[in-house]
Amino acid sequence: MSDAVAMDAQTTAGAQEYGQPELLSEIRASWALIERQAPEASAYFYEHFFTHNPRYRKLFTGDPVAQQRRLFQAVGRVIADFDDLDDFLPYVRRLGLRHRKFGLRAAHYQAFGESILATVERYTGPSWSDLTRAAWEAGYGLVAAVMQETAAEAESQAPPYWEAEVVAHELLAEDVARIEVRVLQDPDRPGPYNYKAGQYASVEAASQPRVWRDYSFASVDTGENRIVFHIQSGRSGGVSGLLVHETSEGDRLRVAAAEGELGFAPHAQTLVAVAHGTGAAPVSGLIESLIAAGDRRPLSVLLVTPDHGPGSPAVHYLAKHIEEQAARHGALEVHVVGESSLAETARVLLAPERPWQAAVLVGPSVLIDHCRAELLAAGTPADAIATDQFD
Repeated sequence: MSDAVAMDAQTTAGAQEYGQPELLSEIRASWALIERQAPEASAYFYEHFFTHNPRYRKLFTGDPVAQQRRLFQAVGRVIADFDDLDDFLPYVRRLGLRHRKFGLRAAHYQAFGESILATVERYTGPSWSDLTRAAWEAGYGLVAAVMQETAAEAESQAPPYWEAEVVAHELLAEDVARIEVRVLQDPDRPGPYNYKAGQYASVEAASQPRVWRDYSFASVDTGENRIVFHIQSGRSGGVSGLLVHETSEGDRLRVAAAEGELGFAPHAQTLVAVAHGTGAAPVSGLIESLIAAGDRRPLSVLLVTPDHGPGSPAVHYLAKHIEEQAARHGALEVHVVGESSLAETARVLLAPERPWQAAVLVGPSVLIDHCRAELLAAGTPADAIATDQFD
C-alpha cells in the first residue's frame, strides 16, 4: 500500500504488532471466507446494526436485499483496491460525498464499524484471531477517516443537497414522465448546481423523506439551474411511481450533488450507444453535449424496448427525439429493437467487421454484459466501454 494512504499502525493498539502487508493479507483472506456466505453475512450485519442502533433504522429505507448487495459490492471493491491508490482514494471519497445527504457523523461511522467487526468475527469462525481484528479495525478505520475528511472538506463548498421545484411535468409514455426542476440557491452556500451530461443525482420527494433514488440527467447544464429527468414508474410504485403519477408543477424535491462519469472516450474515432428504456435519457444528454461541442464523430444508437407482441413494431418513447438530434448531428444513425431481437441486432451492429472504438451501455445487467462481450470480441478496448447499470 502506498505510504500516502496506509493502514497507520496508530489506528489501533493491536495493529502496532503487524506490518501493512500482513494486515492487508489478513483482510483479503478473511473476506474470501465471508464472501462464500454473502447473503447470510450481509443480512446478519444489518440485523446486528439495527438491533444495537435502532434509532439509525430510519436512514435505511430502501429494499433490504438491494442494500445488502450494495454493501458487499462496496466492501469487496474497497478491499480489492486497498493497495492501488489511484482507484482506492477516488472511490472512497465518492462514498464520503454520496453519504453526506444522510447527515452522517462520527457516531454513525463508529456504530457501522462495530457491526462490521461483529459480522467478520461471526463468519470467519475458527479463523478469527487477534490479527483479524487488528486488520479490520485498521482497514475500516482508514476508510471511515477518508470518507469523513472528504465530507468535511465538501461541507464549506456546497450543501449536501439542494431544494428544487418542479417547473414542468409531462408523460412521454404511459409509465414514463419528463420532469423538469429548477434547483434553488442554498442561502448559506450560494452557487450554481453543476452537472455534466451522462451523470446522475439522488432525488428525494417531500412526501417520502429520507428515501433517495438515483436518476440520470436527460439534459445538459445550461447554467440556469434547470435539470430534466426521465423517470419510469417502477412495478411496485415507490418514489418513481410517485414522481411519475403523483407529482405536478410546484411540488418540491431535494436533489443531491451530481455523480458519475458516463461518457464517450474522447479520442475514439467511432462511437456506439446501447440503451434500454429510460437509459436513453442520459444517452440523449450525451448526444446533445456532442452537438453543442461540434463533435460529429460517427455515432450509432441502439434503443432497446420491451416487446409488444408478435409482429408488433418496436416503439421507443425517445426514438423520435433522438432522430431529431440525428438530423442536427449529421453522422448519427438510430436503431430501435425489441428485447427479443437484441442479441441478433447487437451481433450485427457490433460485429468484428465494424469495430467501434468507444461505447456507452445503459440498462439492466443482462444487456450490459451481452453487449460488452460483443464489443470486446469486436476489438473495442475495455477502457473505452462506459456503462451505467439500471438494475
